[in-house]
Amino acid sequence: MTLEYMTYNVVPEFDCAVQALQDWLYFTSLPRERASDTPLNFDIFNSLLPPLVSAESHASESDNESNQKENEAAPVCNKDGCFRRARFNGACKQHGGVNSCQVPGCQRQSRRGSFCNSHGGAKCCKMQFCGNAAQSQGLCKAHGGGARCTVGGCDKSSQGGGLCRAHGGGKRCSHEGCTKGVQRGNKCATHGGIRVCSESGCGRTDRGGGLCEGHRQERECAVQGCKRLGYALNMCKLHLRQKAPLNVAV
Repeated sequence: MTLEYMTYNVVPEFDCAVQALQDWLYFTSLPRERASDTPLNFDIFNSLLPPLVSAESHASESDNESNQKENEAAPVCNKDGCFRRARFNGACKQHGGVNSCQVPGCQRQSRRGSFCNSHGGAKCCKMQFCGNAAQSQGLCKAHGGGARCTVGGCDKSSQGGGLCRAHGGGKRCSHEGCTKGVQRGNKCATHGGIRVCSESGCGRTDRGGGLCEGHRQERECAVQGCKRLGYALNMCKLHLRQKAPLNVAV
């Protein structure tokens, strides 16, 4: 009995990286065909898509539509030839369409309620019995509201340039060589002389508000029990800002 032996060639084992490299070399060595010069037809795509609109034109169209709606809804100034928006009493701001202060002789615009800031339109200081206008945090300048002096350790109210009167803020006395703060008539208390009552023919000393004691009593607040000087509408600043015409003596 004869035994025959057959020999086989062993298939070499390739690493994955080597195999991938060979595949890449095979595809890169293939001849490249020239791309067709025939242009693509995009008409079919244009028929399926809506027309393009730029963002600027779209925004302008939206603004025009909104402005048109506002103009149609808002009343126009009743002044001939004026097409501005009416603000008050059928008129625009330039033609008197503002709610004026109700204090007689005052032409300022009312800011809060029926008064301007000077006559009670601003919020009142939250400190009890204080009738001054609140500057910030619900407080007037005297009680800590508004800008303060920038000098370290000083909490007084700023009168100008970030400084209080003691540190150079505010106007200075016009008297030659004097650097004190102005109190009245561009002069300090020393060089301004004694201030007298502002009533004609009265030479008595001013006790506050430009009036002597006798004339102050004639102009006291109309609210019963209040001894403050009347500021407007026969009321002091406190009661004017509080909008409290109750218990007013007639």
